[in-house]
Amino acid sequence: MRMTQIKVQGLYGLHNYAISFDEVECLKIIHAPNGYGKTTLLKMIKYMMSGQMNELRAIPFKIFSIEFDQPIQIEVQKLDKALEYTYIEKGKKVTYTINENQQSVPDEIEHKLQGLQETMPIYLIDANRLWIERRDENQSSFFEPTVLEYAKELAEWMREVLAKSNYCSQELDCSFPNRLMKRLQSKEEKILSSEEIKVQLRELEEKRHFLERAGLYSNSEVKSIGSLETLDEPMRNVLSLYIEDSREKLKVFEGLATKINLLCNLINKRFSYKVMEVNMKDGFVFKVPTHESLKADKLSSGEQNELILMFKLLFKCPDQAMILMDEPEISLHIAWQQNFLEDMEAIAKLSHIRMMIATHSPDIINGRWELTSGLEEEVCDPI
Repeated sequence: MRMTQIKVQGLYGLHNYAISFDEVECLKIIHAPNGYGKTTLLKMIKYMMSGQMNELRAIPFKIFSIEFDQPIQIEVQKLDKALEYTYIEKGKKVTYTINENQQSVPDEIEHKLQGLQETMPIYLIDANRLWIERRDENQSSFFEPTVLEYAKELAEWMREVLAKSNYCSQELDCSFPNRLMKRLQSKEEKILSSEEIKVQLRELEEKRHFLERAGLYSNSEVKSIGSLETLDEPMRNVLSLYIEDSREKLKVFEGLATKINLLCNLINKRFSYKVMEVNMKDGFVFKVPTHESLKADKLSSGEQNELILMFKLLFKCPDQAMILMDEPEISLHIAWQQNFLEDMEAIAKLSHIRMMIATHSPDIINGRWELTSGLEEEVCDPI
């Protein structure tokens, strides 16, 4: 499922916009001078899709609608003291009135919105990213650096996936003798040839190195098993089962390792004189030329913003989500801004997500005008 168009009439009593989304492209960029409602549009999508009527009611507008490719359309119209919520699916139209004392949508709407978000989750990344608000035991508010929280989370996820792998390994190892005996006695099991064994053992070694780079596997070398050219059938049978089990044990790590390695590649390509390293104790730290470790909260604000954006997109956003991203250019050097869309497309390809990005920066766009809608140009007739 994907969003195909949003329309708003009377935003701030001034603006009527119609913004369409490309069927193929994963990125949509909206740009305009301050005051045209870029950030507000992102929030309106979030509020509409999550049924936050109080927040939507606080924004000055007349009509707001979102269209999908199912075909489904949802629309909210402001009346004097109420909101009129319309849900249209395959031509069938249902309208609900939400009075000013109602803080949420009716159950029927909430159920429909939950169904939409199951197939296309909405995730808002706002401009205030560097700090996470916390409350102590006395409910007093304090703030922690977002990057340190994310480092803790990554370390925890790494330990969790290691525990899953250990459990998988124990189960396979305990049942290995019985499975091997059945395999040796069976005439139906496929036995790999010597050449296939050689190729697949090499692939396993490459996979271990891939996991090692992600901090998920020890760097101990797997001992060579000698010549594979003269293996008899029983030996090939044993090694075939060993390869199957090894793949199963390593498969647990694959999803997390792929995201970790992409994060490290993107960050290390951008950061100067610092190398991102990942381990199960710290999550991530940075090595400087003196070989000392630098915690993430000691990075510059631009580096922290870049790291937070990448981490959110790779680890916090669900697959198939629609990401609403506000002002990604905050504190970023021009060179980083110019490479930003390339990084976003790499992440979108991995996680199968789409993004709507609000920006002031022509360097973020970097000549990709086919992806943009300028709000000062997207004025439409009343809905």
